Amino acid sequence: MSGSPRKASATGGTQATISSFFSQSTAGPSTPKAKAGSKNKRGSSPIDLTLDSDDEGHAPPHKRQKTTTSTFFSPRRPATSASQPATPAAKSGGHAEQWRFDPSSPSKSRTVEDEAGRKAHERAKKILLGNANVFNRRNQSADATPSSDVEEDESARAAPPEEEEDEVEKKFSELMEMFSSSKVKKKGKSTAKRTAGPPAAGSSRSKSQKIEEIGPSGQPYTPFELQACRPYLTNVRELKAKYPGTVLMIQSGYKMLFFEEDAKIASKELGMVCFPKRNLLTAMIPLHRRDVHLKKLLSQGYKVGIVEQTETAALKKAGETRNELFEREVTHMYTAATYVDDLNSVDELDPNSAPPLMCLLEEPRGGMGTDERVSIAMIAISPSTGDVIWDEFDDNHMRTELETRMVHTKPYELLLPAKKLSPPTEKMIKHFTEHSHTEHRMRIERFSKQMAYTDAFALLSQFYADKEQHANASESYKKGHLMAAVADFSKLVVIALAQSLKYLTTFNVADALRETRFFAKFTERTHMLLNANTLTNLEIYRNDTDYNTKGSLMWILDRTSTKFGARLLRSWVGKPLIDPQALRERTEAVEEILANRSPKLTQLRELLRRLPDLARGLCRIQYGKCTPQELVVLLKAFRKVSSAFAPPHPAQQQQSQPSAGLKAQLLVGIVEALPRLREPVKEVCDAVDFAAAEQGKEDAMWTDVDRFPALDALTASIQVVESELVDELKAIRKVLKKPALQYTTWNGEEYVVEIRKDERREIPPNWTLLSSTKYVRRYHTPQVRTKLQERAQYKEALAAEARKAFLSFLSEITEKHYALLRDAVNKLAVADCLFSLAQVAAQEGYSRPTFVERKEGDEPGGADDVLEIVDGRHPMIEALRTDPFVPNSLRMGGDQTRHKIITGPNMGGKSSVVRMTALCAIMAQVGSYVPAKSMKLNLLDGILTRMGAFDELARGRSTFMVEMQETSDILQMATAKTLVVLDELGRGTSTFDGMAIAGAVLQHLVQTVKCKTLFITHYPQVATDLERLFPSDVGNMHMGFSEESRIDGTREVTFLYRLEPGLVAESFGVECARLAGLPESVLEIASTKATGMRQTIDERIRRTK
Repeated sequence: MSGSPRKASATGGTQATISSFFSQSTAGPSTPKAKAGSKNKRGSSPIDLTLDSDDEGHAPPHKRQKTTTSTFFSPRRPATSASQPATPAAKSGGHAEQWRFDPSSPSKSRTVEDEAGRKAHERAKKILLGNANVFNRRNQSADATPSSDVEEDESARAAPPEEEEDEVEKKFSELMEMFSSSKVKKKGKSTAKRTAGPPAAGSSRSKSQKIEEIGPSGQPYTPFELQACRPYLTNVRELKAKYPGTVLMIQSGYKMLFFEEDAKIASKELGMVCFPKRNLLTAMIPLHRRDVHLKKLLSQGYKVGIVEQTETAALKKAGETRNELFEREVTHMYTAATYVDDLNSVDELDPNSAPPLMCLLEEPRGGMGTDERVSIAMIAISPSTGDVIWDEFDDNHMRTELETRMVHTKPYELLLPAKKLSPPTEKMIKHFTEHSHTEHRMRIERFSKQMAYTDAFALLSQFYADKEQHANASESYKKGHLMAAVADFSKLVVIALAQSLKYLTTFNVADALRETRFFAKFTERTHMLLNANTLTNLEIYRNDTDYNTKGSLMWILDRTSTKFGARLLRSWVGKPLIDPQALRERTEAVEEILANRSPKLTQLRELLRRLPDLARGLCRIQYGKCTPQELVVLLKAFRKVSSAFAPPHPAQQQQSQPSAGLKAQLLVGIVEALPRLREPVKEVCDAVDFAAAEQGKEDAMWTDVDRFPALDALTASIQVVESELVDELKAIRKVLKKPALQYTTWNGEEYVVEIRKDERREIPPNWTLLSSTKYVRRYHTPQVRTKLQERAQYKEALAAEARKAFLSFLSEITEKHYALLRDAVNKLAVADCLFSLAQVAAQEGYSRPTFVERKEGDEPGGADDVLEIVDGRHPMIEALRTDPFVPNSLRMGGDQTRHKIITGPNMGGKSSVVRMTALCAIMAQVGSYVPAKSMKLNLLDGILTRMGAFDELARGRSTFMVEMQETSDILQMATAKTLVVLDELGRGTSTFDGMAIAGAVLQHLVQTVKCKTLFITHYPQVATDLERLFPSDVGNMHMGFSEESRIDGTREVTFLYRLEPGLVAESFGVECARLAGLPESVLEIASTKATGMRQTIDERIRRTK
């Protein structure tokens, strides 16, 4: 409205004004005075707000020019007036000042502004369309044809000078280069530098300026990030190059950190969050949970390195690097096989076995295809218990011998050459690692180059002849037994042993190989070797359902009290004895324990209870990983063992022999060996103050202070400093004029001076204020701080010296007493196993087996070559089921046939009977009583089984191929003293081929091998033919049943589960299918077809007769 301004002017008298801060004058040159005034909050030029918008006499003010924050779209600053003096920023602005936004700068005129905006818009459009690139400008030809209307319009106008455009782009490129190479500084320092003055133009920098590396987050790397992730950030990958393939756990305060790829692994395997923190992917766990998560990573096959500080606070503060980050290094390296767990760990994957490392090497022996033979050397080491098993053997093209050894040893880690083993070996190892059905994942470590024999022997010679390691004793070293044992090994075994030694050295557990007297050969003449198929089919170590120990033979026999006893029993069960003398000694010991006529046995049984894992404890002492608390536990246990059978009154002749009253040689040897520990253990115990050691005080756990004089000197120095601190208190009292003043401790800080505020005492200015509350202030005087720093240095030196002294003490125990202590532990393990077998024998229905020896020169099948079981029961089925087990009797050899063909209905119990026979034979030769009324047998040298149906597609074998390969192995390994179990051989192919193969295999066993055979089949024709051919060697038996016919034509079969003589022609497969729940309509058709086919076959047989 045009009248409003006039009315306002008439009534108001004065015009309303606002600050010229909101006006933008574009006319006239800018003066320094005006420019200075523009910075004020209010300007001097008033604006009349009463003017009408359409008043022709007053031009409206120009709108404020819109500015863009992107320097990309405004490549050139407008030229300033010649009369305008340059600001200090403009004089030395460099590249950045040309592109910096300045709100106080004057605007261009409307024409210049529109022209510059249009050019900037067209330029940006060309860049976004890809026709121009300011980062990498390419020279375009002058006669390039425009490709758009915009370009045509551009060419019609006068283009700016090309030199100016190039210069602008050059400056813009320099600016971007400056941005990309600039290092972000701390805010305070950056502000200070800007105050002092901007950097010179161009890319020149101060030489003293520290170059910082920018991370992906846009922030500079902190010193800890650079140190922790040195492998990821620098060209010299120190930690990762030194420890390739290792997951690093880095300690920082009370946390363990994972970075980058290690953080991803931790997130995947440990179920924790992996998140970006500043520049690095990070995952973290609390320090006290380190071992829990460490074991999880190890069980998944990872190699883990623990990175810790290698510098202490007080000593670093006194050093030249006090202003730098604490140095960190990999202090511990672990894999599943080389990790030696705590003495009484409760979260072991398998408490009854020690995770071994297995090293394999092989040499070809010639042949191709199925005739290929190789020689394989094996070293299996359990660093956590010190057990070493070695072997060298020839193997066939299916590597069945290697598979057997791997099933027995259950390796957690394989050490193999990088050049790969032969393809069949690699295929077998791959299949074993992928189908092991264990909770842990097997790790495969490969060494780059296999040693030559001379290098391997030199390495072992240096290891066993090391004077420093054997400075205190080792009789084996003095007598040359160590090197003599190495010299007896074959070349391939020596190389494997040297490769294992080299590998274990990186984990500081190579001392497991120190005593060669504790090396054991895998195959010995004193025991049989159960192959992999037998261990699986008979469920020796674990059941075949969920692969747990429950339901296995080990579950039945393991009643041990100690972990080292359980490990030995597992070895006994997998390697039954074939030496009559050793077996007789073991069974006599079990019988004597069962009779319990001597109080010594009760004393020995009580001794075994609540013993720690002494074998593992010895290894922790040997490797220097034992803690003072664990040492006390071990020494108390050994003291208890050593004094158990010591005679209280040596003058009395009756008690001079600890084994008085015992008859079994095994028990006598155990009881007589334990008192030998008394003097060595007493010597070690007398040197240790148990009370201080239980508290972990390595510096105060020695009864003789002169044993380690350096500890006494440092302790005295600490006491001197503390007495000086007490003297300093007197001086403080004088300064404060407070005679009753006492030191206090606050928040972990000692020797603190606490002053109440209401006392208004004058405090010296050089005192350090620690804290201030409403009522008190707490201080440290300069003298106290100096003394505390000195004391801290002494304490850290004392801790280092105490650790050194403790390790030397552990080394002394190892060198002087390891062999004696290890021998005692082995004796205790044997006693534990005997007590376990005796506990099994005490069950109802168990009896001692009788062994008969075949005279030399007797042919197989003689009167003494017998296997007889009376009312035998399956040990695992009997324990798992509440229903009573139907016992069965069987006699093979002697006056009966040696080969039994067993027929009968499906689900009738055929497999249970043959398994029961094989399990009773194994239990008898382990030294256990058997679940039977009586058992008599001639010692077997092997038990071979072929049972079940499964394929091994990963190894390129079908179900029938697996069946035939296992049968081939049996025919090659079986002897006259072997028990062979074949379950439904030939069912994987056509009926006639299967019958032919089954008959031919059994005929070979009868005629050539002459072993004892249990042969289950559903081919009655095979049974009748072989019984007719070999009536004195082959006998037919069947599982009993009763049959009833119903009105509807179906049959009801009742299983009696009783082994009876004779042949059964039917298998009652249709009735078994009815039990499985198949539809009745399907069963009717199947029954009709079965009857028709049976009639057809019978008719053909009649015609051919």
